[in-house]
Amino acid sequence: MKTLQLLSLFAMILLSGCNNDDDNTNDTSLQGTWKLIEVNGTIAGIRHQFEPGTIQWNFNISNHTFTVVNNNTDDSKQDVFESGNYGYFIESHDVSPGTCNKNIFLEGVNYGCYSTTAASLQINQGEADGLILKFIR
Repeated sequence: MKTLQLLSLFAMILLSGCNNDDDNTNDTSLQGTWKLIEVNGTIAGIRHQFEPGTIQWNFNISNHTFTVVNNNTDDSKQDVFESGNYGYFIESHDVSPGTCNKNIFLEGVNYGCYSTTAASLQINQGEADGLILKFIR
């Protein structure tokens, strides 16, 4: 009987120690409206700048969506998404210290690492032909 109790106690300790980290984490630093001010990168080496407010992304972390309001009228500029509602998710991964440990997927496409401060957001695909998106609050 003591063996059964001991095994039960051991099982409870193991289960309570499990981490229920969901890869689809809510990063509260994303919440709210961001103004796209620059898109650069790709093999062509583009650098397109936008007046703050021309293109806005509003992240809603409770339902993993973001709304884009895109008022860019210059078709020669890469502005990523047209106006509309889109889904996103965050995927965490183990990497070396000092490197990105979270990727953001926009509409199912890996846009790479992202980082936030109180006033800025940067999304970086980190590939030779990828994009770097820069936002401000």
